[in-house]
Amino acid sequence: MCKMRVVVRREMLGAREQAWSVWNGKEVMEYTGNQIKGMLKSDQKVCGLTMKDNELVPDAEGFFTTNIMEHRYCGNFTPMIESENVMSNVFYIVTGSHEEKGVTVFDCISTKFEQASFNESDVKAYIKLGIISGGARLGADDKIELAPLEYEKAEETKQEEKKEGGAKKK
Repeated sequence: MCKMRVVVRREMLGAREQAWSVWNGKEVMEYTGNQIKGMLKSDQKVCGLTMKDNELVPDAEGFFTTNIMEHRYCGNFTPMIESENVMSNVFYIVTGSHEEKGVTVFDCISTKFEQASFNESDVKAYIKLGIISGGARLGADDKIELAPLEYEKAEETKQEEKKEGGAKKK
């Protein structure tokens, strides 16, 4: 079984980074920057972050992360990358999609840990407004493109090969 790790927000104490809040599909865990760097260096996937010059930065290529919310203190949420076009104090990260009654619904988690589902027209509007900060983007034909959430299944493949190899030897 593949584990999902999606960065939801960065926890700050003033200007100092304390931790990163990471959603694993069931609960929110907190990891230090060094722990996440270690995971990335050992080829474990942490959706939303990548390393550049030994610093953690939003993963715009792999997970389509445009920005990450920082929680500075009680009730204060500030985008990590400040720009004039961000007018929200909450971001949503798309964690998947499913169909309900023939309609595609997109599953999201917010930077305030709310699990929500949105229809396609809402997701398109939120991406254009910058409210959806990762997990999905609009393609060239105005269709929603989802980022991959699972690990590369290298470990599972190795385990299956061992099982098959063991079965062949017997």
